Amino acid sequence: MTDLAPARPRSRRPSPRRAAIAWLCLGISANAAAQTPTASSDTGVAEAVEKLARRLEDLERRNAALSDQNAELSRRVDELNRRLEGEPGPDAGTPVVEAEPLADLLEPSWTDPPPASAGPPIAAPADAPSAPSPKFRVGEYDEAAGAYVLVRPTDAQKVPFELRFDLITQARFMNFARSRDAWFDSAGERQPIRSFNSFEVARNFLVFSGFGIDPRLQFSAIVFSSTSIDDTVYLGWINYRFSRAFDLRVGNWLVPGTREWYESFRHTLGSDRLMATTFFRPNISPGVWAQGEPVDGLNYVAMLANSLSRFSQGLATRVGSSLAFGGTVWWEPTDDYGVGVSDVEHHEDRSFRLGTSVNVAHESNQGLSLASLRNPEDTLIRLSDGTPLFRPGALAPGVELSSTNLQLWTVDAAMKHRGLGISGEYFFRWLNGFQTVGGASPYEGFFDHGGLLQAGYFVKPTRLEAFARTSFVLGRFGGGAEYGGGLNWYPRGTRTWRTTFEVLRVEGSPAQNFITGYRAGETGTLFQLQWLSDF
Repeated sequence: MTDLAPARPRSRRPSPRRAAIAWLCLGISANAAAQTPTASSDTGVAEAVEKLARRLEDLERRNAALSDQNAELSRRVDELNRRLEGEPGPDAGTPVVEAEPLADLLEPSWTDPPPASAGPPIAAPADAPSAPSPKFRVGEYDEAAGAYVLVRPTDAQKVPFELRFDLITQARFMNFARSRDAWFDSAGERQPIRSFNSFEVARNFLVFSGFGIDPRLQFSAIVFSSTSIDDTVYLGWINYRFSRAFDLRVGNWLVPGTREWYESFRHTLGSDRLMATTFFRPNISPGVWAQGEPVDGLNYVAMLANSLSRFSQGLATRVGSSLAFGGTVWWEPTDDYGVGVSDVEHHEDRSFRLGTSVNVAHESNQGLSLASLRNPEDTLIRLSDGTPLFRPGALAPGVELSSTNLQLWTVDAAMKHRGLGISGEYFFRWLNGFQTVGGASPYEGFFDHGGLLQAGYFVKPTRLEAFARTSFVLGRFGGGAEYGGGLNWYPRGTRTWRTTFEVLRVEGSPAQNFITGYRAGETGTLFQLQWLSDF
């Protein structure tokens, strides 16, 4: 890099020129004294001395001005050097383009931050020496977003590209102690219940996000791995943020359907989402969706997806051509509720959230291979006793369901106040329009319902939280319930780092998901110890 070291200011010591002028004045004075004084000679000498004195004063003023200008130039060159080397200067604070905060990337119910907009470029003073201007700033950490900024442009209008990185890890120990040896499914077949314990990295997310071409054209690419199912998949989207009220996206993401499902797994009150949510919720699917906040506190998401019930539907194996719709709306009267159930922020005034979600789909039988049951976040449509709906013989001997209509409606409410957080949700599901092979179904349809309630309180504000949770499912083939509680410890006083200890008593679980620890039909006690980190 070119050496831009500043020049030193000139000394205020007398210069040789000033000394010569002084000696000249003394010589003229001595010569005049040696001559016979006359009126004319006295007048001439006085005028010469006065003229030289004025010139000397003028030179001193110019020298002082040049010294001040040199000092200012040195300061500006120092500032340019700092900017070229990527160090913040004393007047740092030039606004830059902000892509979507990484802390919200896995928060599909989040209200997006203000749209990315280009700030003025970092410019040198007009009269400073010209110097190469860097196009990017490299290697920063955004505390507000909780993410590493790998590359950020100095002028997003001229060079519209930004790249961020985030690492989120959820490590967990699970121990399930059964209370029964077996359960019986809808066909009357005996299914064993097994105890288990295991250390797992339940979820590990490598998140790359930013924008390109245009600050409003944004992207998120997520590599999702789990040792619970020994698989790695891709999630993410590309979106164009037209305005705060309308953000259009296409990608592979969560289909909205229940509140606890559509909030990030990082913000659950306990170790994971509850049993009722796991039973009723939709899944992850490729699709297109819109979201936004048209007025303060009112948010929406509306998505058209391949399916509600399966993650692993590739074009080569997809059966049928029907699509699914998922949508959610929620209102925060004070527009400051935030995320999750826990009141980590310690709201001084009561903050409420009211919402509702809906799913509508025509679901086809995609098969029940072992692989289809062991994909990340995978759930299947199940009867209220835990039997997979599309399993041969689930409805009657020799009868297999080929397709069904599904409608899901949920309502939810939550409140936070001074460390207390309370949240509840109720689920209503209808299955009908059965199409079968091998015989007619003895049922025209089913109605299942259930709910959840959970509350937490910080015994030590922002650090230590005690909580309790419960959920249940009821339907034509029975149901299940759970209840329990535990502790959350936030070592940094923020949501990004958390340790959770939880004990749940499970009675006849109708839900199954290998990440969460729920297994269809299980009855027993589930112990979980979890560490969640977000770098």
